[in-house]
Amino acid sequence: MTTDTDLAGRSARARRALARTLIETGDLSDPGWRRAFEEVPRHVFVPSFHGPSGERVSGDDPATFERWFSSVHQDRSLVTHRTDGAATSSSSQPSLMAVMLEALAAGDGTTVLEIGTGTGYNAALLAHRLGDDRVTTIDIAPDITGPARERLAVAGYRPLVVTGDGSLGVHDRAPYDRVIVTCGLGVVPPALLGQLTGDGLLLAPLGNALVRVRPTGPGTAAGRFLPHGAFFMPLRHTSADGIPARRPKLPTGPRRPSGLPATAITDNDFRFLAGMAVPGLVWQYDMGDDGSIAAARVWHPDGSIARLHFDGTAAEAGPRDLWTLLEDAHRVFQVAGRPAPDRYGITVSPRGQRVWLDDPDGPGWSLG
Repeated sequence: MTTDTDLAGRSARARRALARTLIETGDLSDPGWRRAFEEVPRHVFVPSFHGPSGERVSGDDPATFERWFSSVHQDRSLVTHRTDGAATSSSSQPSLMAVMLEALAAGDGTTVLEIGTGTGYNAALLAHRLGDDRVTTIDIAPDITGPARERLAVAGYRPLVVTGDGSLGVHDRAPYDRVIVTCGLGVVPPALLGQLTGDGLLLAPLGNALVRVRPTGPGTAAGRFLPHGAFFMPLRHTSADGIPARRPKLPTGPRRPSGLPATAITDNDFRFLAGMAVPGLVWQYDMGDDGSIAAARVWHPDGSIARLHFDGTAAEAGPRDLWTLLEDAHRVFQVAGRPAPDRYGITVSPRGQRVWLDDPDGPGWSLG
C-alpha cells in the first residue's frame, strides 16, 4: 500500500523527470517556470480522470492507481469533468501549459487573470511563480471552482478563485498586466481587453492556435498568432454550455466530386484557416483500411451539414453549403503557400474582429 510519504517522494521524482522532458523538447526554458513545474504537485489537482471510453481512473482505486500515477506525470491532457456525458473540463497537456506560460512574458510583480480555472493546476503554477495575491482565476460552475479552491489550499496556494462567466472577466481586481485564457474562444471577449493595463497582454487559444493581443487604444487591439497548435475545451458562458451540437440529418441530395481531399482535413494548418473561415464547426471522421481519414461529416449549430463519402464525392444540406465554403478556404490556403498559424494576425475594433493573413490589408475573415 502506498503511503502519503511514498507518494510525495515518488511524485517529486516524476515531476522533475517531466520538467526535464519539457526542457529537452524546448517547451520550457525559464528557470522560474521550471521550478514551478518541479514543485507544484499535479497529482493533487487530478485525483481522477476519465479514460478514452469514459471509465474513471483514480488514485484512490488500487486497480487503477498505477495507471493514474503514470498518466498525471506524463505530458498528456486528461479529461476531468463531464456534463451529461460530454467532456467539459480537463487538465491541459503540460507542454502546452509551459508554452503558454512562457509566452505570457510574466515576471515578478505581474498581475494575472486566468480564464478557465479547471482543476486549479495552472493557477497553482501561476501562484508559485508570481505569488497568491497576484493571481485571479475564474470558471463558470461551482462544481469546478469549489474543488479547485480546495486542491489549491491542499497544495499550499491561495489565489482568488471566482465563479462566473469568464468572458466578463473579474472587474473588481482589474486592471491586470496579463490575461491568460485556458479555454477555446471563437472571438476575443472585449471585456477582457478592457481589463488590461495600457501595456498589458492577452494570451488565448483562438481556433486551434494561440494568439497574443495587446490594446492599441480605446476599444481597439491587435495581435499575432503563435505557431503552436492549441486544442482546448470551449469557453462556457453558462453551466449548461459544453454539450456538442446535435448532428443534423445527413444530406440526401445529389453528390458531386469534392475539390477538398480527405487528407486536407487532417492538416492542422488548414484546419486553423477553416476554423477562421467557418467558425463553430463540428467534425466526425471515418478511417480507411490504412488508418487514414477517408470520409467525414461536418456540421454547424445553424443546421448546415456536409458529408464527404469514401468515393471522394460530397453532399451538403442546410442553410449554408459548408463543403463549398471549405473548398474556397482550401484554395486560399494553397495559393498562399499552405501558411502556418504564425502568418496570421488579428485586429479588434468596436466594428468587429478580423483575422488576416500576412498583413492587415491581406485576405481576412470576420469573426462572429
